[in-house]
Amino acid sequence: MKRFAISLYVVLMCGMVPARADGVPSAHFDPVASTVALLERDGFSNIRASESEDRVVFAIECDSYKIPAEGYAAACRTILQMLGDDGREIKVIGTYINVPEVTMTYDPHTGSWSTTRRLDDSWDEVKSKPKTASSIAKTDILIYPQVSLQNLIINQVYQSLWQLNPALEVSLWPGMKFTYQVKFPIFNDGYGALEDKIHPGMVSISQRFRDPWHLNISGKLTAGAFSNNRYGLALEMQYWFPNERFSVDTQLAFLGNCYWDGFIFKYDRNMYFRWNVAFNYYMPSLGTQFTLRAQRFLIGDIGLKYEMIRHFSRCSVGLYAEKSLHADMNVGFRFQIALPPYRHARKGYRPRVSVSPQMGMTYNSNNERYYYKEFRTEASDNIMSRNYFNPYYIESYLK
Repeated sequence: MKRFAISLYVVLMCGMVPARADGVPSAHFDPVASTVALLERDGFSNIRASESEDRVVFAIECDSYKIPAEGYAAACRTILQMLGDDGREIKVIGTYINVPEVTMTYDPHTGSWSTTRRLDDSWDEVKSKPKTASSIAKTDILIYPQVSLQNLIINQVYQSLWQLNPALEVSLWPGMKFTYQVKFPIFNDGYGALEDKIHPGMVSISQRFRDPWHLNISGKLTAGAFSNNRYGLALEMQYWFPNERFSVDTQLAFLGNCYWDGFIFKYDRNMYFRWNVAFNYYMPSLGTQFTLRAQRFLIGDIGLKYEMIRHFSRCSVGLYAEKSLHADMNVGFRFQIALPPYRHARKGYRPRVSVSPQMGMTYNSNNERYYYKEFRTEASDNIMSRNYFNPYYIESYLK
């Protein structure tokens, strides 16, 4: 009855039932087209669909959900309500900026969902279909709150820097993302005169991609001004083994030193090469990822970094330890928390203004200021967003 009510709603509100020449509604009803209409109404974007005798395939993007796994769970519920009784296999391919990231499969014989980072011929089938609710050229203005702390003075517990950092984010073609961030200081105690000025933060353009042979390799190439006063070109790639608890990733970058004096960009022409490579293991029963990374840090020190990150529904918390050839061991913890509203629908092509998806902080317990420096290429990059398309994490929502 619930599925019938939803179908009737789509018929009446979306006009999905064709009419005869005399204007009388036809008895024919297209459940796939009606499902697409419902997904668009619920704020999903870049929706495509195809069907055959054996299966139905959807490609969707969680444009209005800050945590994609929550969006996928909602979309899969809607799809099952509309199509779950017709006996066909259902595949839902989750994309990000039109690049496929994860495949969710419903088996009608077991009545259960399975999730993988792998792609198969279902993506080849659906990617050429017409797209509904395209996100191309739609703009977001996200406000990133940032708090920095340091403990360098004996008679003062902490010095701090409080900032609001709005970022303009837009995609002009599949896989592409442009970010322009501006930092507005609110309170600065001990972080230097440059941080007292309004100035840009990260300014970058990136291109995401998947390998065309379905080998489970994804990546991102980014150019621009990055965090930690670096600019240049960075390539990031990741490969998932057949047992997707295991993966490897790498970051290769040509960098130079830079800083912003207000809106004046000052930089050093000397470039240098930096790299890191990591082996990752995800334990689904604990929702925890363990990472061991070999790395050449920004100032040139070479060492190892170990991380243990526990991913909850709307936050990620973890510990880390690092040791280089030229410095004492450094340890600390980090956290990232999702910020409400957790769902924010877009209205046409008007810029959507919202609080950033998350905010977080890293605590350096040894107060290390010189060694172990890293950089990020985009304002949205953090330990929580890197877990968005973890198949085991998404599957926990589908169950």
